[in-house]
This record gives sequence, C-alpha cells and structure tokens, in this order.
Amino acid sequence: MEAIVSIITELLRAGIPLAAKQVQLIRGAPERVQSLQDELQFIEKSLNQYDGAFVKDNKVNEWLTQIYRLALEAKDTIDTFKTEKHTQNQRTRVARLLYAWPHGTKLRKIALKVDMIKKKIEEIDGYRKKYCDDGQVVAKRKRNSEWLEKQRREVEEENVVGFGVAVEQVTNKLLTKALKRDVVSIVGTTGSGKTTLAKRIYGSISNQFQHHAWVFVPSKYKMKDLLLVILSELMPIEEETSKLDDVKLGEKLRNFLQGKRYLIVMDGVEETQLWETLEKNKVFPNEKHGSRLLLTTRSKNVASLASSSGSRIHNIQPLDDEARWELLEKLVFKDEKCPQELVKLGKQIATKCAGLPLAIVSLSSLLARNKTYGNWLQIICKVTWYLNPQDSQPSFGILDLTYDTTIPEQLKKCLLYLGVFPSGFEIHARQIINLWVAEGLIEDTMRSKAEEIGRRYLEELNSLSLIEITRKRSDGGVRTFQIHEIWRMFCVFKSESIGFLQVHTEFGSHPFISGQWSWRLSIHYDLRYILSNRDYLPHLCSLLCFHNEASLDSNRLTLQCKHFSRLKVLDLGSTCVSKVHGSRKSLSLLKYLKLNSPYLSSLPRTLFSLPNLLTLDIKNTCVILPCLPSGIWKMQNLRHLLLPPHTTLPKCPDHQKRLWHLQTLSTITPNENTAALIFGSKFPSLIKLTLNSQDMEQTKRCLECLYKLHCLQKLKIINLTKFPTARTSFPASLVKVSLVKTDLVADDVMRMLECLDHLQVLKLLKKSIRGPKLEMTPNSFPQLRFLFMEEILVKTWRMGDGAMGGLEELTITRCHELESLPKQLWQLHNIRQVKVNSPSQCLRRELEQPSVQRCEVQIHF
Repeated sequence: MEAIVSIITELLRAGIPLAAKQVQLIRGAPERVQSLQDELQFIEKSLNQYDGAFVKDNKVNEWLTQIYRLALEAKDTIDTFKTEKHTQNQRTRVARLLYAWPHGTKLRKIALKVDMIKKKIEEIDGYRKKYCDDGQVVAKRKRNSEWLEKQRREVEEENVVGFGVAVEQVTNKLLTKALKRDVVSIVGTTGSGKTTLAKRIYGSISNQFQHHAWVFVPSKYKMKDLLLVILSELMPIEEETSKLDDVKLGEKLRNFLQGKRYLIVMDGVEETQLWETLEKNKVFPNEKHGSRLLLTTRSKNVASLASSSGSRIHNIQPLDDEARWELLEKLVFKDEKCPQELVKLGKQIATKCAGLPLAIVSLSSLLARNKTYGNWLQIICKVTWYLNPQDSQPSFGILDLTYDTTIPEQLKKCLLYLGVFPSGFEIHARQIINLWVAEGLIEDTMRSKAEEIGRRYLEELNSLSLIEITRKRSDGGVRTFQIHEIWRMFCVFKSESIGFLQVHTEFGSHPFISGQWSWRLSIHYDLRYILSNRDYLPHLCSLLCFHNEASLDSNRLTLQCKHFSRLKVLDLGSTCVSKVHGSRKSLSLLKYLKLNSPYLSSLPRTLFSLPNLLTLDIKNTCVILPCLPSGIWKMQNLRHLLLPPHTTLPKCPDHQKRLWHLQTLSTITPNENTAALIFGSKFPSLIKLTLNSQDMEQTKRCLECLYKLHCLQKLKIINLTKFPTARTSFPASLVKVSLVKTDLVADDVMRMLECLDHLQVLKLLKKSIRGPKLEMTPNSFPQLRFLFMEEILVKTWRMGDGAMGGLEELTITRCHELESLPKQLWQLHNIRQVKVNSPSQCLRRELEQPSVQRCEVQIHF
C-alpha cells in the first residue's frame, strides 16, 4: 500500500508542474500570438532593403527563401488563432463549457507552434549574421541603381521611330500664339519614348526662344542641383552661385528669366511636390512673353497639376505594327534591310513587344548577335524570358528602377499582384480590390474602409501610367482596366524572384519541380495536373485559375478542398468544375471564394459558414439556392455576397446576430422574411443592394424598409415591382439607382427619387418606367450627374427650372416613343455630352437643329 501511495505521490509531483506548464501555455497563447505578430511586422520591414536589389548571392537568396517561408507560417498561425478565438466566442455559454477541453488543446498547440517559429527565427537570423554580408548587398543595390539610372537614359534617348504625328501635335501645343506662359506635358509609361519625343521637339523649336534649357530630374533629386543645371545652361556659373541654397538659386533663376521669352524642358518629373515647390517660389515667371515649359512624366497627376487643361497634355500611344517593325529593323540591321526570310519572324517579335520601345530596344541587341532563322525562332518562343535573362543584367532593370524608387511603398505589392492575370485580360476593379483585401495587401483604417483605399490605389496606378482604363463606371470610376504587357511580365518575374507569387502557363515549368514552394499560384492552363500533386497543395495560400480552352481541364472535374489546409484565396474563374467537396475545417482560413463555372449546380453547405470569408462570389454558377443556409449568419467577417438569381435570405436564428461588415448583397429575391431582416438592421454596413423581384408585394415591403439601411449607396431593382407610397422609404444616402424591367409608373419613380439629395446616377433601363409623361419638378435631382434611359415607354419629358442642375452626361437608347427633349436641358451649365441611339423621327429632327449644339451631341441610328 505504501508503495502505491509513493508512486502516486511521485506522479503528482511530476504532473502538477507539467499541468501548470500546460495551463501557462494555454493562458499565454494570446500574448504569444501578439508577440509573433509584432515580430512579423519587423521582419517584413527588414526585408525591404533586399527588395529590388538584384541579389545574386546564393546565401542571401537561401536566407530570403527561408524567412519568407517562415513569415507565411507565422501568418497562418496567427490566422488559426483568430479563427479559433472567433469560433469559441460565437458559441453559447453551455457550448463553451462543452468545448473547453478541445479549445484549450488547440490553444496549447498554437502556443507551442509560436514558440517553435520564434526559435526558428532566431536560428535563421543567426545564419544570416554568420554567413551573409549585408553591407555588400546594400552596396550592390546602390551600384545597380546607378547602372539602372544610366540604362534608363540610354533607352529613352534611342532613336525611336513612329513619333512623326506626335512631334507635330506637341509642337503645335507649344507654338500657339498665346502670350501667357504655358505648360505642356508629355505623359507615358517607362520606356515609351517620352524623352525621345521631347528631345526631337526641343531640337527643332528651341531656337525660336530667346533662352532655353534642358534638365533631367533623377528619381532621387535635390532642388539645388536641378536649379544649378538650369542656370548653367542659361548663363556661366560662378563659384559664389554654386554656394547658394535652393531658395537663393530660385530667386536668381527667376530674376534672369524675368521679361524674357524662354523654353525650359524638365524631363522625368514624377512628384507633384516638385512642381508645387517651383510654382510656390515663382521660379519660372508667369508673364505674357510667350514662354513655355515642357514636362515629361509618368504621372497623370503631375500633368494635370502643371498644365492648364487637358488639351495641353499629350498621352503617348503605343507604337503601331508598322512603327514597331521599323524600329526593330533599324536597331538590328542599322542602315541595311532585313533579309526576306527573317521579316515575318521579326514582325512577330516586334508585335509581342506590345508597342513599347523599351521592350524592342531590349531585344534588338539579342537579335543582332545571331541573325539566323533558327536563333530568331527560339527567341520568339521565349520573348518573356529573354526580356529578363538570368545570366546578365536584367533588361527589366529600368522598370525595376521605377518600381524601387518612384512607386509608393503601399502600391508595390498591389501592382505585383496584377501579374496573376493573363496577357490582355480585362481586370474588374471590384474583383482586384476584393482580392487585395483578402490577401491583406490593404486593410481598414480609422478613416477609410479597405475597399475605399483600394479604389484610390487604382487611381494612383492609373495616374502613374501603369494601367490603362478600358471601361468606366457610370459615375466615372474605374470599372475594368488592363495592365501594359511589359509591366505584366515585370510583375510576374519580380514576384517569382521574391517568392510573392508564381504563374503557370502551358509554356512554363511547374513551380514545384524545382522544390521551391509558391504560396500564391495563378494557373493559365492546366489545373488538373497541379491538383494531382498532393505534396504541393498543402503549401498553397492562394489559387487563381483562368480557363484556357486548349487545357486538359476543359473536361469537367471535381475539386477536393480537403487538400488545401492553408488556402485563403480560391478563384476558379470559369474553370469547368462540376463539384466542390470541402469541410469547414479544411477551408477555415479561406477569405475569398469565387466560383464561375456554369456547370456547377451544387455546393457543400459548409461554404456558407466559413468564419473568415470576406468575399463569396457564386453569381455566375447554376447553383440553385431557394434559401441560403442559416450558417450564413455565422460569417461575421463577410463583406461581399454575390449570389445567383432567385436566392432568398434565411431567417436569423438569433435576434442579436448581424452581418456587421456586409457591404455588397447581390442578387437577392425578396420574400416574407427580407423586410423583417432589413427592418431589424441585420446589415448595418450595406452599401450595395441588388433585388430580383419575383413577387411585387414582397418587393414593395422590402423597399418600404430601406430607410433602415443608413449606409446604402447603390440600389438596383430587377423585374416587376411596386414602389412604396412614402417618399421617405428610400435612404437619403443613395448615390446610384438602377431600375431594370420594373414597369413602374413614371410619376411614382420621379416622386420617390427626386428628393434624394445625394443621387448622382440614375439608370432607367429596359421598360423600367411607363406613362404619358416624365416630369421633373423645379430644383429636383440637385446632384444628378449621369442619366441613362433605355427603352422607356414615355412620350413626353418635361423639366422644371433648376432641375438636374449638375447633369453632365445624358444617354438615351431605343426610346422610340420619346418625341422631344426639354428645352431646359440645353441651358444646363455642366452638361457636356448627350448620346442618343436609335431615336424616334421627331426626336431626330429636333437634335439636328443648330440650337441644341451647345454640347457634344452623338446620334446613332
């Protein structure tokens, strides 16, 4: 007996400290996770010194690979902790007690994982200090920057062809008869030939000015140095002058130019601050002597700030096919002609350079080395590789300089992420912003939601000439855009070099063959083969697919989500997936899910209860959801819910539950439950709502409760409906209203919408309104900027004085019953464009009258 007691006593002595240690691990898990999160921020900032440094040292590259991999593991651990904490908090008090043990076990595992990661961080950091020379890397970075700056100048100064028309256009802008000082800007992306164009113009017209000077603005400049360069071209510089500060130098320059006709070219102005400083200090006198300034810039913001109007800005267009080939032939063969057998291949290579002189110049020296058919055939198959060779200074270095020195830090990863899209792909602004948010590239701030920041980022990328807007929203914002091909290739190579993402095409090697894991993967070809590699899948955090009709996955396949333990982003595009299998556990970290396959008709219910999901987009599938699963109320982080037609909302099992962060709800069919949910403020942050009306009375009840949605800005209603009788049913926050096939009485629509003080966009589409007349009362629609009418069944349109005072654009399409437009329309001060497609005979005759030509009128029959 004593022996047994002794054994038990020993076990307790050993067990109590062990149990205490386990309890300490569990209790300390939140502090450990927070500590890891803080350390992760320092790691990411310390890696910036290597970003863009063209590191060739294998030891440094190995350290970077390990630290990136560890950083990802740390992020996963942090997300796992947040998910577990959220799940436990969502349980009832009884359920928390029941799940106390498994919850504690998970926290213990997380705490141990954090300790392991922090220990590994210390080990890797020790290896870096022992084997890597940071000073050498920084020095190499500096040398590379100097080389890149020189290379940029050489490329810009190449004798680029195809600028004949541009030279004439810009010259005409500069040599107008206006005496007031004027600023003309040339805007284009890196390597588009801005400097070449400016030099041609400067050489041909500088002698028409009393004084002229040229200054190149480096990516990192000093105001004093710039002013000294300008002064040195205008007058002899004495030693005393070089000792003056920038304020005194500005005064000296202003005094010299006062009363004279001058031409100053500033090549490479990328910051608005530079121009603002010059203007504030009145460095260039603004007198009536016909003086001119010519700026070259990548920034549309700089051009808009410096030039008095859009007519003073010249946007460089890509070279056409003829000019591309002319330039390539000139660079490769000098004064000779290309042999006939190489002409076809040469033109194909020139076309692949997408009209950018930088890419053509980069390839020309390679083509000139070996002017044989076989060599050129190899090059055309690997154009993207040759634009970034691994065994020499990269030709992308000029873009790398731009990326490293002039693109704001917060935009860099957002720009690189555009590399996931295929060549020529039309990118939807909403999609990329939601992806950025899901990837953690942009986050909410105290002042702005992440989506608002994302929209500003797109505007900045456009301002820097890095993207090209292809379609705009009705309110003037970006709807779709494309990234220039040379920048897309840069994003892909840059991303792969730093382990940010990997792109797989039918011509590219599989990333897992080399043993280097890629955590973000974009597939442009063969999804089936990659899904078959089970060793690779657990490492994926982001998987984006773009269907290729020639790919093997054109046959339908089943997606097994259980293999994706780390997945946060899954965008299958239109890939032919017929079934999706996945559990809540396997997809617990998922933040973005887009399924676009028309063959997909069902989904596991677990997808509608994922705790971390921010965006769920299944609107283009064939999934039939007469009612969403009630698990949707557990998705407390959900921001954007895009559903197929005829989907209804489930009842909320808990009156306390709300989808606090939901911003987009599209498309919902109102039922007897919808009005109660809206009235109960279940969507307090909703910004965009699309309703697919199937029952007019149910839709009317839903509309009567809209005033409870205080943040609602965009409302779209599809199919037959009835409007509420109370004018206050719609929230005053509405900015955009779209009606499609609603068959509403025109008077009812005007009565309801004319009092919305913030309404800027109104779309009346496809027999949305009917009635003998459309009447707008005086001073109604005060903020309306865009009005679109398509197939409305209205004969007469009347406007009271002061109605639509801010209207800028009117579009009327196939409104065959509309006989005339109100005379007050032509008296609006802001209206700039009227588009009329397929008008009635009466309206056509009216629009052809000279009295209506106050603004641009486009008539299409």
